[in-house]
Amino acid sequence: LCLRRQPPLPPTKGTVMHITVVGGGNSTPIFAALAKDAGHEVAILTRRPADWNKDDIGFVNEDLDYFPQAELRVGIDLVTDDPALCIPQTDLIFIAGLPIHHNPTVLARIRPHLDMQKKVFIGSICAYGGFNWVAAEALGPGNYSLFGTQLIPWCCGTLEYGRTGLVIGAKRLLRIATEDGRDSDGVKPILAKILKMPFLTDTDFIASTLWPNNPSLHPPILYGLFKDWDGKSPYDPDKVPTLIYKDLRTGSAVTLVEMDTDLCAIVAGLRGALPQNGHLVDNDFSMKACVMQNYEEQITCAWDTVSCIMSNKAFAKHRIPYTAIEGGVVPTLAHKFFETDLPFGLCTMKDIANMVGVAVPCIDKMILWNQKLIGKEYLTASGKIDGKHASECVLPSAFGLDAKTLEFGNRSRTANGAEKKQKT
Repeated sequence: LCLRRQPPLPPTKGTVMHITVVGGGNSTPIFAALAKDAGHEVAILTRRPADWNKDDIGFVNEDLDYFPQAELRVGIDLVTDDPALCIPQTDLIFIAGLPIHHNPTVLARIRPHLDMQKKVFIGSICAYGGFNWVAAEALGPGNYSLFGTQLIPWCCGTLEYGRTGLVIGAKRLLRIATEDGRDSDGVKPILAKILKMPFLTDTDFIASTLWPNNPSLHPPILYGLFKDWDGKSPYDPDKVPTLIYKDLRTGSAVTLVEMDTDLCAIVAGLRGALPQNGHLVDNDFSMKACVMQNYEEQITCAWDTVSCIMSNKAFAKHRIPYTAIEGGVVPTLAHKFFETDLPFGLCTMKDIANMVGVAVPCIDKMILWNQKLIGKEYLTASGKIDGKHASECVLPSAFGLDAKTLEFGNRSRTANGAEKKQKT
């Protein structure tokens, strides 16, 4: 059943926001359609506006327990590649459907069109990778309020670019990262209505950076499969897995468990530096616990970390990208799995591990393997991310931060005029 959205009743004065969705990937049509359905004015800022039809955007929904319509279609207000047409009037900017290594460039393009005296919510669908550090560096001083979803709200895909997204499975618990970890500026109720998720709860950016996410999942799975690959020789397409989670192999399972150990060790070390941070101290950062929190009813085997991932229905359709060459296929290296999860994920974690004096042997070996495949030098024999391409990474140390200043970053210790209180 396809339900075309009817024009909503005029909302109460003051509740309509101008929302700009930045990007063009899987989550863009989903969030844009939901924002319009919530009664807001919606623009999409994308480098390919000609491929979009603003009068027909939506998504197919396979998770009817999340949202009881099989499809939602709307007309939005603007699709453009010119930030001058949408940013000056916007109240909320949401970077969605955009690999996070593009964030610095995108934020720099937005900056000249922002009214820095106006309270504008600026957020990312990927709060990991130090989004608050990156955004503050790119935007400079201003009255904006940074936020992010700790995890993407849904496992999703694209059925038709510029028109139709696909919701495979939605989160049953979703944390919203804000600069003080308490949502003092009130973005959470706005997002709850848009996302149709009344259960949103609080977190901060440092907890989100270390929460199991893409860089905790993709690299260990791919390392387990391709750690001995020379970067050139083709594979028989019938002998390599196509589904990254559902077709998990033994080597990947072993590396996932090792990655889980490294990540929990970093969190334990950081708890010592930030004992007042309840988001770090009070939560279980183990991969199994995190996956179960978000997808429990969609998991058919909760025996251990690996079975939770393999049997998660929301993960079931995600594929490993391959490129066909003479003699077979090779992993596609020009992809976020190799180009984003390393400098905006593993290298960030390694830098934090060094700050708290924690050894992370699994992260080390994955960085060395991945950087060789893509022709980069991040991690060196010094044990630090100080190679010739280190400036491409999100490193808290490069922002002048240390273990005790990670949680707030380089924005003022006062949040939008109000003294930041320690989280409890």
